[in-house]
Amino acid sequence: MGWLWQCICQCLKLHQKFQVKLREVDKIKIKKKISSPLTLAKLVANLAKDKKAEDIVILDLRKVCNFCDFFVIMTGSAEIHIKTLTEYIVTEIKKQYGIVPHHTEGEEYGRWVVIDYITVVVHIMLNELREFYALEKIWAKGKKVSYERKSKKSTK
Repeated sequence: MGWLWQCICQCLKLHQKFQVKLREVDKIKIKKKISSPLTLAKLVANLAKDKKAEDIVILDLRKVCNFCDFFVIMTGSAEIHIKTLTEYIVTEIKKQYGIVPHHTEGEEYGRWVVIDYITVVVHIMLNELREFYALEKIWAKGKKVSYERKSKKSTK
């Protein structure tokens, strides 16, 4: 009977934490809405570019896999750079759109961080890990997507 009571108490604690997180999300003033997973992937890529990520690639995996629509893969120059990229991407998307990742993994090591937004999965990796694991080769059937911002220069 004691273990059952412990399970119930643990469930109640988790439920309370979840309710607090929901209230935090409700307090965020959402300025814009993201219209599609592709828009989110391009936003992530452009945010990463702002913080000097290297070799940014968006892969369209909608016809290849069933667990996400897009991968955004990028290289960070050092562990501190990967940490900075991770914090910046998560913070800006939360601040601008009210979207928080479903899950993040690898932050404690800083060599390969995965940010999971369900439909978009972000991989921020050191160059040697990116070369070793070669995600672009593994997911070669995915189509590369352009993300570059359009220039605001006027043509006369």
